[in-house]
Amino acid sequence: MSGSNYKRLLQTAPEQLCENGKFQYASFDGPIQNPNLIDAKRPYKLPLPGVLKWMQLREWQAFQISNGTHFVMVAIYNAKKISLAQFIVYDIINNKKYRYEKKVAPWSIDVATGLFGTESRYASKNFSLIAKHDLNNNLLELSASIRNQKGLPDIEAKFKGIHDTKRYEPMVVCMPFSEKRAMYSHKCLMPVSGSIQFGKDVIPFPEKISQLIIDDHKGYYPYPTVYDWVTGIGRDAEGKMIGFNCTDNQILDHEKNNENCLWQDGKLSVLPPIKVKRPEGYKGIWFVKDEYGMVELEFRPVIHTAVDVNLLILRSKYQGPYGFFNGFIKNRDGEKVEIKELFGMGEDFYLRA
Repeated sequence: MSGSNYKRLLQTAPEQLCENGKFQYASFDGPIQNPNLIDAKRPYKLPLPGVLKWMQLREWQAFQISNGTHFVMVAIYNAKKISLAQFIVYDIINNKKYRYEKKVAPWSIDVATGLFGTESRYASKNFSLIAKHDLNNNLLELSASIRNQKGLPDIEAKFKGIHDTKRYEPMVVCMPFSEKRAMYSHKCLMPVSGSIQFGKDVIPFPEKISQLIIDDHKGYYPYPTVYDWVTGIGRDAEGKMIGFNCTDNQILDHEKNNENCLWQDGKLSVLPPIKVKRPEGYKGIWFVKDEYGMVELEFRPVIHTAVDVNLLILRSKYQGPYGFFNGFIKNRDGEKVEIKELFGMGEDFYLRA
């Protein structure tokens, strides 16, 4: 297929994803007011009571934030069987990672439905993450307050993102794992401003050099769940925002259904299916390519996060390094966009739960 053009049409975004219990599968041209996956009719073969269906629906909001010297990963994550609040600060210059994480009860963490006047949160005495969404006014507010975490510096953080989906085009999808089981994602790269009070130091995030990717996400995921994911975020040689998202998961018909995209100065380019190869293992170079000659990236890990949990009914294997991307991605006009030392992260994910 090399040399041929890949196309994936963006359909008009509906007000809600589930109509009469059925999903509307597509890539969309804007945000969805009500991503109501909970209203799906019998996503599993057996009818489930409301509480059990809720227990099967994984929900999270994740944020990657960068100012060139620091990379921040925030997650409000509720997979019901595993739920956590996470705030990671990575000092790119000094190659140091500070990981704040709290495993929590699923009923104590709220993941919003939609991004119009909603809030996602986890709050306790010494660990709180709050994400406020107001798409009607192009606003995203993210705050964190974390104290007394085993020798780590205390954190007070506030960020304000310009979530203007007309100026900064999002990647919004509803994709099938089967006829009745789906995932939804709203991803968007936007300018952000704010700061982190990091112990006695302050890490500034000026709007001119700082950017944020949101992932608003829900899904009835397969058992077990397996996927590869890579993302990069930063500025190009002209100082304009650039970022990408590439995933290889268990969705049906990847040619038609994927969430792969490039963002360049607010403009969205859809990308074809990709594959990730690691001939030298997780700590070696990762190669990310498609079959159309549109994506050719190398990912060089510099610091690693690994999880390996085996509790019989629950099995989790996870590799999530941070590092640098080099190569190119072709945009929607067929132009090669150089990716040069763009910082980001990769995941090789396995979960049986």
